[in-house]
Amino acid sequence: MAWYYYILFSVLGGNFFYLGFGGLVHWWHYVKNQDKAAEWKIQPNKFISKSQRKTALLLGIFNMNMASVLSGILAWGIFERGWTKMYFDISEYGYAWAALSLVLALLFLDGAAYYYHTLGHKPFMYKYFHSVHHVYSAPEYFTLSAVHPVEWFVQVCYTFAPVFLFPIHGGVYLAVLVIAYLYGFLDHSGIKFNFNLPFHGSNSFHDDHHKYFHVNFGFLTPIFDMIHDTARREGHQYREDTFTGGKGQVDIEQLGEKAIGPQVNYHAARKNTTEK
Repeated sequence: MAWYYYILFSVLGGNFFYLGFGGLVHWWHYVKNQDKAAEWKIQPNKFISKSQRKTALLLGIFNMNMASVLSGILAWGIFERGWTKMYFDISEYGYAWAALSLVLALLFLDGAAYYYHTLGHKPFMYKYFHSVHHVYSAPEYFTLSAVHPVEWFVQVCYTFAPVFLFPIHGGVYLAVLVIAYLYGFLDHSGIKFNFNLPFHGSNSFHDDHHKYFHVNFGFLTPIFDMIHDTARREGHQYREDTFTGGKGQVDIEQLGEKAIGPQVNYHAARKNTTEK
């Protein structure tokens, strides 16, 4: 099949999920039930402006279509040119490797997202690139891809990387993509859920990243935040103009002589999901 068919199908599918599914979720909460925000919104007293919402939608559409075009090219390369290490017969490597490759791909994606994200919070990178995304301090679904296009391109590239690095079954890689999209959607929805994401906890973890800026950099899990002590702590102050590598500034009046506050428990049901 010609390359342009792969791109066409990818673009149509991407827009169906992004605008169709995402648009429905957005309409139900942010249009139909906005007056009930206290019941469903993580930051019930804070919304992005109409102009921000419009910019997020336009930028989000541009970036999602960029990803769809690149996905179509990748699919063409996989099926027509054999560019990658992807395989489709599970018996080639067995079920044990399929399970392990899923873990490896997710860990790779989580690590790449964490370290690239922390790079975006260095003063220069933040000023010229990542601050585009942090205009939305109360994220909504369409802010998911409302990112500087250069940043977005890099994110797409490391999301594609596993198929070039080690053998991975097509179904396993599809599961990786679905998980990544689902987590990204939930994290940027601004909607409270009665469940925790596996290995991740409450989606208020990432919502707090938008609320407090330089903290909680993880994507699929908080593992790397725990390793590098960049998860939000009680009694610490975080501001957009304070670059502390996720550590924040200790509130002396609150903590007294205690040098460090306890980490916020994002695995507790709906903990820290109200406006402070």
